[in-house]
Amino acid sequence: MNLFKKNEIERDVFLPPAILLGLTLVIGMIAPQGFANVSTALLSFTIEKFGWLYLFLTFVFLVAPFVIMISPLGSIRFGGPEAKPEIDLWSWCVIALCGGIATGMLFWGVAEPLTHYYSPPAITGLDPLTPQTAIRALQLGTFHWSYIPYGLFTLFGIAIGYASYNRKLPLRVSSAFYPLLGKRIYDWPGKLIDGISILTLAGGVVTTLGFGTLQFASGLQYLFDWTPSNSIYALIIVVLTITYTVSSYTGLQRGIKYLSNINSFIFFGLVAFLFIFGPTKFLFNAMVETAGSYLTNLIPCSFNADAFNVSNGWSGGWTIFFWAWWIVYAPIIGMFLARIAIGRTIRQFVIVNVIIPGTFMFTWFVAFGGSAIYFEHFQNAGIMNVIEEFGLEVSMYALLKNLPISSITIPMGIVALGISFVTLADSMTSTIAVITTKDTRAAEPPAGIKIFWGLLIGGITMLCLLVSGTIGTKALQTMSIAYALPIFILEFGALICLVMFLGKDKQEQYVHGDVSENIKTTPLKVVENDDTEDDDESVM
Repeated sequence: MNLFKKNEIERDVFLPPAILLGLTLVIGMIAPQGFANVSTALLSFTIEKFGWLYLFLTFVFLVAPFVIMISPLGSIRFGGPEAKPEIDLWSWCVIALCGGIATGMLFWGVAEPLTHYYSPPAITGLDPLTPQTAIRALQLGTFHWSYIPYGLFTLFGIAIGYASYNRKLPLRVSSAFYPLLGKRIYDWPGKLIDGISILTLAGGVVTTLGFGTLQFASGLQYLFDWTPSNSIYALIIVVLTITYTVSSYTGLQRGIKYLSNINSFIFFGLVAFLFIFGPTKFLFNAMVETAGSYLTNLIPCSFNADAFNVSNGWSGGWTIFFWAWWIVYAPIIGMFLARIAIGRTIRQFVIVNVIIPGTFMFTWFVAFGGSAIYFEHFQNAGIMNVIEEFGLEVSMYALLKNLPISSITIPMGIVALGISFVTLADSMTSTIAVITTKDTRAAEPPAGIKIFWGLLIGGITMLCLLVSGTIGTKALQTMSIAYALPIFILEFGALICLVMFLGKDKQEQYVHGDVSENIKTTPLKVVENDDTEDDDESVM
């Protein structure tokens, strides 16, 4: 199979991120500690100097999709008024949940609330281990993991989806910037945007897979007393890589759809289990109180730049760090979400990609974090002691050990973890393959390209973890997050372009108030390369 056939590969988009990612890996393996130091310094510099910008823009990116959703523009349908959905509603919802950051909630659902319960940030003005601190700990966990990250992904998704499906531009991140760049999206500016998006995302997936492997191995150690070793790490990575590569090979309608449906039942089952067999009354009360705390503290937390350093860098180490982590995924996850949304309205898109998964994340953190706090506060269960001994990666297992049928629920958690990594890597591998393919309109990108990216990510993960260890893996994660600054700028540019797109439509087509007719009457023509003879106005 010739992966680099002229009629398949978009070489200028395909080669630079693949080469740069490879070089980054080589440097990390040759000098892991030096690479770690440089990565940490770079990340610290961007957070310290631009943390205020991250906070401000993240809030803007959360609000913008909701503003569009409740406006008349929310009625615009991706692909035009006659477009039909290609995936059923249930599968759409569970893919939106499982194809994103579901991996993180398995790691942090217990770990973050419990950490803040024992060590509340100074900005809360609370002492450790108090009822008030417990609610703020849950509020901080839900603040970081529920609606805001999905807002970051969704705004990019609206911009890319509208440009691709309603303006007939290629299904690439760069297409969202057509109002500013025009035909230059087919030249180096557009290819640079796509290349940066792939590079940051690939680095993020590699590190996510690497740390997921460590968590997976810790779960096996906790269950079966298997001491983690390089051979176990290698086996886990090989199994996960083969699984998500095969899943990607089978296409959206089979692999990821099937796995997301399975995982959703595990997720819902675990949450229901905690509410039924855990501290039921406490969890419902905690959910109501956490919701109130979330609403009360949303604005203060969103703009907590900590100018006087009251919390000794807590905001930079937690909130700003998470925002930087999420944003590097935003272009590609946004494109993936847009890819499965044809035939849906923008209003439906926001509901399915922000409100539904964000609410589930909120419930998950209350269920898991709240249960852990309950057992620590009322029963001295020693969950934190287990975490201090084995690491944060065992926090979910340590909680489930205190509940009935842990011999069933803990393996379910391990299976959910594995499927979550597979669905994340599958969705990202498939989407990267689309960007690096000439024909972005194909139902599926060429199988060879998907296999290439899938094996490359898996191979890099194994080399990075086995050769450089956790130092190198952490350094690669840090380096990828340091790329957050250009991605923040890109998303702000995408928002401006989306406003320009929709504003021009409103000016030309909304005179009679029927927003859907905008798409129906605008002359469009598919443009896939820089040889197009269309002028800018044919698309605008």
